[in-house]
Amino acid sequence: HYGANLISFYMLPEDLSVANIMSSIEGIATGIIGEGIAASFIEGYGWVGSLSVIKAESGYWIQVNQYAVLCFSDSEPTDPSIRYNLHEGNNLVSFPAHSTVDIGDALSDGLETVITGIIGEGVAASYINGYGWMGSLTAFEGGKGYWITTTEPIHLIYEISGN
Repeated sequence: HYGANLISFYMLPEDLSVANIMSSIEGIATGIIGEGIAASFIEGYGWVGSLSVIKAESGYWIQVNQYAVLCFSDSEPTDPSIRYNLHEGNNLVSFPAHSTVDIGDALSDGLETVITGIIGEGVAASYINGYGWMGSLTAFEGGKGYWITTTEPIHLIYEISGN
C-alpha cells in the first residue's frame, strides 16, 4: 500500500542484493529501512545507502509512492528454524514461514519474561502476567516484519510446526 510497509521475506532468491529484490517495484519504492541501516532509490544511481543485501532474519520498512506488488523469481523458502540473536531493546525481525501462527504458540515458554512487547504494522501485543498476550496483534504472519522488545539478549527460534 502507499506509504511505509513493515515486511519480511519467507522466500528469497539467490541474489540478495537490494537492487535485485526491489527490481519489480523500481521507481515505485523510494526507500527501504532495516534496523540501523537504510537505502534510498535515486534515479540514475540506483539504490544508495548502508543497506545493500536483504537478510532472511530481518524485517524491513519499504516506502512506496503508490500501491505495488513486490515480485521476484527463482526464490527458495527460508529455513523456518532460523536462530535469531536478539539484543536487549528493540529488534526488527522477520517471521520465516508462509503461515500464520499465534504468538503464544510461536514463542517458547518462558520467553514472555524477557519479551516485553511485539509491534507489527498497526498492531501490537504485550504479555500480561496471568492473562497472556494482550493487544491487537494475536499472531505472526508470513511476509510481515516485527519489532520485538527484550529486557536482555536472547536466542529465539520460532516454534512453527507444519512448515
